Amino acid sequence: MELLPIGYFSKTHGVKGQMVVKASRDFAVEEVKVVFVDAAGDKAPYFITDMKEGNNGIIVGLEGLEAVEKARALIGKQVFIDAALVLEEENDSDWVGFELEDQQLGNLGKIEEVTDNGVQVLVSLRYKDKEVILPMVDAFIQKVDEPGKKIWYNAPEGLIDIYLQPGAGNPEELNP
Repeated sequence: MELLPIGYFSKTHGVKGQMVVKASRDFAVEEVKVVFVDAAGDKAPYFITDMKEGNNGIIVGLEGLEAVEKARALIGKQVFIDAALVLEEENDSDWVGFELEDQQLGNLGKIEEVTDNGVQVLVSLRYKDKEVILPMVDAFIQKVDEPGKKIWYNAPEGLIDIYLQPGAGNPEELNP
């Protein structure tokens, strides 16, 4: 069985040893019967007595942890589940190599890097010998052609121009 990390135990919940999982991935909550916790390099299994979504994360009851004192030992530990229960997520890093076509400026070039700053996905490319970093949000993406490896984009007015100004993205241009 392949295990994938889904988040970590952030705190205890209530007085019966329940834990809150801060999830970093979507998964089939109702189908998870066991979680694995990183313990000294091994993954120790914990059977689930109950699991539900809460305001601050997923509240989990674990067999053998019926007291807050025992549960506290797991705070901060990474939680893993069977990879088959992790829901498919769009792999934005597959955008590397895609051509980005802007509605106003035309072809901006190929995406060189994809990053996630926690708020949004950003792509980096070279346009007119300058590094340009653009947010990949639904409001700006007009169409994605997966087989043709092309993305049609509508950058907000002035966003790309910021990168084309002297000194933008290249501090050496400021001090000749």
